[in-house]
Amino acid sequence: MALSGRTDDAIARLDLARAQRIGQMLAPAEAPEFDEDPNELLDMGKLDGKSLLAEYEEEMACYATTPFDKYGERLRLYPCGVTIWSGFPGAGKTTLLRQLACHLLQREQGVFFASLEEHPKHLLVRLACTAAGTENPTAHQVQWFIDEYGERLRIWAKVGIAKHRNILAVMRKLAASGTTHAIVDSLMKLDISSQDFEGQRVFANLLSATAAQTRLHVHLVAHPKKPPQADQDPDINDVGGAKEIGGIADNVVFVRRSRKEGENPLADQTGMCITIRKQRHGNGSLGDIKGWFHRDKRQFNVEQFAGPIRYLPEAAYR
Repeated sequence: MALSGRTDDAIARLDLARAQRIGQMLAPAEAPEFDEDPNELLDMGKLDGKSLLAEYEEEMACYATTPFDKYGERLRLYPCGVTIWSGFPGAGKTTLLRQLACHLLQREQGVFFASLEEHPKHLLVRLACTAAGTENPTAHQVQWFIDEYGERLRIWAKVGIAKHRNILAVMRKLAASGTTHAIVDSLMKLDISSQDFEGQRVFANLLSATAAQTRLHVHLVAHPKKPPQADQDPDINDVGGAKEIGGIADNVVFVRRSRKEGENPLADQTGMCITIRKQRHGNGSLGDIKGWFHRDKRQFNVEQFAGPIRYLPEAAYR
């Protein structure tokens, strides 16, 4: 029977029209489009096991090392990588990174050093101290350092807060002329608020992309969030800032002073512990490398009674 003068077919057509209008309101304005690019997939048909393995082994054999593990048995620094260095003020991060720069320069690596907490000329002299293995280098040794490494060492010339995009732009430019390592000390001196986790997330991904595009290995100092308990070892989540800072890193390394420093009768030596908490490539080794920071030599050494490591040519010591 018809209702209000309408037939059953008319009611059905009306309901269908209403349903279509409701569907149009609920549906997105435009259907999403998905690009299908076959180049985004690895073409297995063009690969063979022998050449693939040879290419992989060649890339894995290309790495730099550190002064506390000069043969790369515990930690390896690959091109396109990022290493986060963490530790509390006074633990020895900056002095260790100066020694890392000397270690890399001696091995014919190009180094860019942005120490945003000290005057660039002071940094240069302190690098010469570390290279010579003394607190008081001679003018002769400082000149040797400049002459020997001036072509491969580049130093950021400004002190204080730096624009992170400017730092990254300099990295890209220097990588094109042979720089292979970039050291930024530290995250807190960049123009990103410590409370801006989204800004830090974006920066972390820009840093990773810059390393990948330039084949630089980037070293970034990021202070930890808070002191651990007396019996607590550092963890990757202890790195301050957004979680992506540690997440994008290939390596996360903590630098710590010995808790028993006061028991050491040798005033010129301090026990130090270098703790590897993440290593994406190489053998993936984690754990501690223990040794001594020799204040009078401005160097770390795994041996307590070792002499200075000489990063300058022999003529610089005459």
